Amino acid sequence: MTFENMKDVLLHESATLRDAMSKLKASGAGIVVVTDDDGCAIGVLSDGDIRTAVLATENLDTAVSKHMTQDFVWVAEGASKERVLKLFDRRIRTIPILDSHRRPIGLAVPGYMAPIGETISRARAPVRLSLAGGGTDFTHHFLKYGGNSLSTTMARYCRATLRKREDSGIRIHSRDLGRSVQLDRFDDIVYDGNLDLIKAAIKVLRPTHGFDLEISSDVQPGTGLGGSAAILAAVIGCFSEFREDYLDDYTIAEYAYEAERVELEIAGGWQDQYSTVFGGFNFIDFNAENNIVTPLRITTRTRLELEERFLLCYTGNGHMAATIQDANRARAGGDPSMVNFAEQIKPIAIKMRMALLKGHLDDLGTMLHETWNLKKRINPGGTSSYLDKIYDTAMKAGADGGRLLGTGGGGYFLFFCKPYRRGDVVEALERKGHVTENVLLDQDGLQTWTTHS
Repeated sequence: MTFENMKDVLLHESATLRDAMSKLKASGAGIVVVTDDDGCAIGVLSDGDIRTAVLATENLDTAVSKHMTQDFVWVAEGASKERVLKLFDRRIRTIPILDSHRRPIGLAVPGYMAPIGETISRARAPVRLSLAGGGTDFTHHFLKYGGNSLSTTMARYCRATLRKREDSGIRIHSRDLGRSVQLDRFDDIVYDGNLDLIKAAIKVLRPTHGFDLEISSDVQPGTGLGGSAAILAAVIGCFSEFREDYLDDYTIAEYAYEAERVELEIAGGWQDQYSTVFGGFNFIDFNAENNIVTPLRITTRTRLELEERFLLCYTGNGHMAATIQDANRARAGGDPSMVNFAEQIKPIAIKMRMALLKGHLDDLGTMLHETWNLKKRINPGGTSSYLDKIYDTAMKAGADGGRLLGTGGGGYFLFFCKPYRRGDVVEALERKGHVTENVLLDQDGLQTWTTHS
């Protein structure tokens, strides 16, 4: 701890020993710090020094400057606990803390803790790779028929940094988009097309303090990797760090869903929010009572092999999430084609889960291929002749299968290749001018922490 009521232990150099005794008795600090006309520390005086002075002079009205210790031990503002402990080890128990001008600002006493600065919270959430089951995670569908999905997360992240303000002001800045929002208070939030997704998260969380929030992402919007869910999870995770009732993973995912699907009324399912928060390989069951996330215990050998066989190819186009998801939501409640799609896709997700758990990967590409064909049948607008040519190029070069990630219309293809064929697929795609990327899998999901500036 530090002694911070410094006025109780400060004496001008013209003060007397009697004044020093009074200060010592009142403060209980054990020393007084003597200052000059500029307020700079020029010496210290302990109760032992006073007793010695009185025995020598028998006069309590002499100036403290005549009896103070000028060559005294002190530490600079911000001194480490280690530095202070080493002085305590020399039987010095009360140590003046001086600023850069030698003005006393505190006393280091037993229990001293170094200043930690301003507390800020940080979070990062991974984007997801949807493997099977997407479409069965719409509320109107699984309330009647149940649903499941299989997904994993990739080591590309959406990030958020948050600090509290002393006032009610709100400042949000997106590094990637170069956009900012500045508001005087919470009630000033309006949806106007500028960072509305982040505003929605704030709306559902209803923070009671002003704040500065900065966000950034490793992925571009519209890539089909679930970036909107990831950035919402990161933002909500940051706010959770400042709450007394720390939010659990399910609650964070539910807040993220509420912000995007309920507050902003953006059509879509539930899997993205759970995937990014929980991270790693997860099999998610959706039903009327509960959404249950079951992590899969994938061996390290299997995960490493998947990273070598997976291949991303960017189509160069953003996906058509809003149009396709609106159509999906409109017919999710009982459209025969949607029900038929779900009944075919759910068994594939279960088979894929078993293959991953056992490390039997040879048929994984074929299963991805099946999901892509089903997806095209239920949403013909999710593909195009341009996208079909990309897929055909990869398949002819040796890919076992793949699928377009996200809702369709653009974004990333995920391909699965056998050993010795991946290089052929890369070369074939890049000859056509397409960009291919490696996949590094994430196992941790949403990570939140605090630090100090």
